[in-house]
Amino acid sequence: MCFRAEAPRAAGLLAALAFAATLPAAREVTVTLGALEAPGVAARDVRLELAGGKLRLAVGELAALGRTWRDIGIACAGPRLGPARIECRDGVLESGTRLPFAFSYALREAELEVALDPAPGERWRLRARFGRAPAARLAIENGDLARLAQWLPRDLPRLSGGRADGSIEWQDSALGARLALREIAFSDEKGLRAGERIGGGIELHAERHGAQWRWRARLDWSAGEAYWQPLYLRGEGHALRAEGRLGPEALEIERGRLELLHVGAAEFGALWDRRGSTLARLDLRSGKLRAGALYSTVLRPFVFGTVLGEARAAGAAEIALAVRRGGIEAAEVGLEDFSFEDPHRRFAVFGANGRVPWHGTRETRAEVAVSGGELLGIPFGAARLPLALRGMHFRLDSVEVPLLDGTLAVRAFAAEQPQRGWRWAFRGSLSPVSMERFAQAAGLPAMHGTISAEIPRVSYERSTLKVDGALLFRVFDGTVTARNVELTDPFGRVPRLRADLEARGLDLDLLTRTFAFGRVTGRVDATVAGLELSGWRPVAFDARIASSPGDYPRRISQSAINSITALGGASAGSAIQGTFLRFFDQFGYEKLGLSCRLRNGVCEMGGIEDAPQGYVIVKGGGIPALTVMGYNRSVNWRELVERLGRVLQDNVRMIVQ
Repeated sequence: MCFRAEAPRAAGLLAALAFAATLPAAREVTVTLGALEAPGVAARDVRLELAGGKLRLAVGELAALGRTWRDIGIACAGPRLGPARIECRDGVLESGTRLPFAFSYALREAELEVALDPAPGERWRLRARFGRAPAARLAIENGDLARLAQWLPRDLPRLSGGRADGSIEWQDSALGARLALREIAFSDEKGLRAGERIGGGIELHAERHGAQWRWRARLDWSAGEAYWQPLYLRGEGHALRAEGRLGPEALEIERGRLELLHVGAAEFGALWDRRGSTLARLDLRSGKLRAGALYSTVLRPFVFGTVLGEARAAGAAEIALAVRRGGIEAAEVGLEDFSFEDPHRRFAVFGANGRVPWHGTRETRAEVAVSGGELLGIPFGAARLPLALRGMHFRLDSVEVPLLDGTLAVRAFAAEQPQRGWRWAFRGSLSPVSMERFAQAAGLPAMHGTISAEIPRVSYERSTLKVDGALLFRVFDGTVTARNVELTDPFGRVPRLRADLEARGLDLDLLTRTFAFGRVTGRVDATVAGLELSGWRPVAFDARIASSPGDYPRRISQSAINSITALGGASAGSAIQGTFLRFFDQFGYEKLGLSCRLRNGVCEMGGIEDAPQGYVIVKGGGIPALTVMGYNRSVNWRELVERLGRVLQDNVRMIVQ
């Protein structure tokens, strides 16, 4: 006998099967349903068969969680069918893998129990009640979460491991879950999202009201590590609490709180447009956050590989953020004793306090005070920065910053970020700064005198800093003018500098005493054309130094003569010691000069004039007079620098061969 029925509900399907089984002539029973639907779940071609003492349930297509499965089967050998209960103690679930299970269904009470023990120590228990007050409870003990991988949406990383203990309950229009998780592992094909040994807990409660669900949830992350490009986080006690609404069109978080251990906490609300898959709204406001942990844990990954990638932060910060339609509409940052420092001493800001409000379309004004800082190793003092902001445009009309024992004045500073990256410009000046303090800060030999400068318009764009006009420095009682200054990647590992320098009237007495070169009185002019530095090391230039025109004392000491000849010719010391000149400490000279053209690591050298066997470096004049010659035309630049370093360090007599 063949019995066929069309049933609208799953419970009716089982009831029809039990009824057919009581018929004396029943040998084959088939119950078919065209479709079964529930919120978020749809089944097609559902068929229940009893034949040859075996029970089989087949689902042609099941759609849930954005995925579709086909040809799912449940088979039971030797089912027990009666007027009050249907039981299967030896069943198999087939859906890509085969899992043994058992179930029992009480017809009068419309209650279903399912037991799944796929591995020793692993238990899944489902109790469900159908009828007017439907309810279900799934209890999990040491559940292997990898079994759920095929049931998760495809756009999520693949779940490869993990264990769960707890329960999931559903009753009428309410859903609740309480799960303890451990050893969770996941990854995606591109390696952009991965997690290992993740542990924690989930609590969820939701109630359905019409087409919407009201919910509240808590997520605790206590162990393991995760990488979600570009963030890398360790689970050490982080927590997320949230409540809101879920509907067909949107997911809303009405109240949320995120707690990151060692960083701090933030309150937030958000609206996710499910149809457009966009963040329609986010409002976030933090409490006091630890700036060091915030930067190293959350912010640094976004600037990795840039000049900010190795920086360190300290102090406290507060953050407020407003996002509308996927873009940031407004933000505010509060700073308390905040410090931000590059370990290579390229830049640093210490003791910053104040608030920086920002809006995408309205002008705002920030007031920040700093106690000091560094720029390229040079320290500066306390200053207040009244900054005007409007979108990605920033303006600072005027500020004076103490720099060593002088003052750096910055005027008309303006910055913006168009599509091609940041660009900014300013003008300014530097009041006299002690050369001694400047040299000490810059790690240079002790110097005398002062340095001051007029700064024309300086601009920065596409990682290149340019000076429009000439930089004028007053140093060694003379002037140094820098033109065509261009600095590429100034805060990078290998900055490149190009410039043309011109010096006038430098005091040789101050200059030579500064570098322990031996004493020389007089003045010199110098030009350095086509200067090019890479990583602050010279790679090319045409340099010439020569006596300045004018009437002034011109004397040179024996030690200075030996220093000069050590660079460009044989030592004059032995010649001096063999004559009456050894009784003189100083000599007169008419003029002096030296030139170097650096290319490919070789310095082509010259003097004030050519001679039969070389070139003249110092031309004697007065009484007593001494002329110094140079003989080596081509000198390896590195060797020349090493010689100069030894001369300045020891002021010894050297012979150049």
